[in-house]
Amino acid sequence: MKVSTQKALTVILAILSFPFFTAGILNGKRVLILEKKPEMEDFLAPAVSAEVPEDYPYEAVRAQAVLVRSRCLAEIEQGTKYDAVIQELVEEGESSNASGHMESVCERAVKETEHMALNYGGRAVEGPFFRSGNGTTRSGRDIFQSDGYPWLLNVESPWDIDEEDYLTPCSFTPAGLFDSLDAAEEGLSEIVFGQDCRELAAGGILGAEEIAGRFQNFVTDAAGYVTELTIGEKIFSGERLRRILNLPSSCFSVQAVDGKLRFLCKGLGHGAGLSQAGAAAMAWEGKAAEEILQHYFPSATVEMVQ
Repeated sequence: MKVSTQKALTVILAILSFPFFTAGILNGKRVLILEKKPEMEDFLAPAVSAEVPEDYPYEAVRAQAVLVRSRCLAEIEQGTKYDAVIQELVEEGESSNASGHMESVCERAVKETEHMALNYGGRAVEGPFFRSGNGTTRSGRDIFQSDGYPWLLNVESPWDIDEEDYLTPCSFTPAGLFDSLDAAEEGLSEIVFGQDCRELAAGGILGAEEIAGRFQNFVTDAAGYVTELTIGEKIFSGERLRRILNLPSSCFSVQAVDGKLRFLCKGLGHGAGLSQAGAAAMAWEGKAAEEILQHYFPSATVEMVQ
């Protein structure tokens, strides 16, 4: 009896310790069906298609596939659960509006770059990307204010200045600016411009020129992006103000133009890592994905990982 009980417990424990069995029904009998752990590679293509422009050249798509895979592997290495990474890819893929043709292109790119990832110091690392910049990418120190991203360097990306969205003016009336600040934090406009700012603006006393004059002490990084500025008596990071005002980038200047506050922005996105505009230009010039990645991440390597 003891032997039988011990065997039964051993079988139960073995089943419980193996997470890829599920229950099924076959010919009226309940059976156990072996399921394979989902392969991350199977979920990459839809996620890649969500990140690339529709007319992106093929070698740039291959580079993007390597970066999406690298991000996933880096997250897993940092302690993110495998299932959570898969779920992230699924959600990313569901947001894709890519055509059937682009989906096929991304599937091919994922297959051709299988197991290839960005590597630094013997481990997979995330390679951030953005749509276009101001001609120079930002380093890890620039954007994260940390030395923990040594593979992110300032890199020349001259192709970006030829993009249509290289310069984007974003204008706000005084009231529109106040509304955007208050939407981010209740009462923020009064903290920055004073308790009666709306009344003063309505009366023409606090106009666009006066407001523009409150934007002071601009601090920029090596790539020319605003890292910090003072508005009134309050200090903002460039990225925070970018998010509050929904600006294309944090590489901006501020002027009063025709009674409005104008932010003249360069580029589109955070500016660190790979410029998609630059990657596309390099691909059209005949550069391979590996060359594109080596340009934007010169201190990292593209390696096969398992």
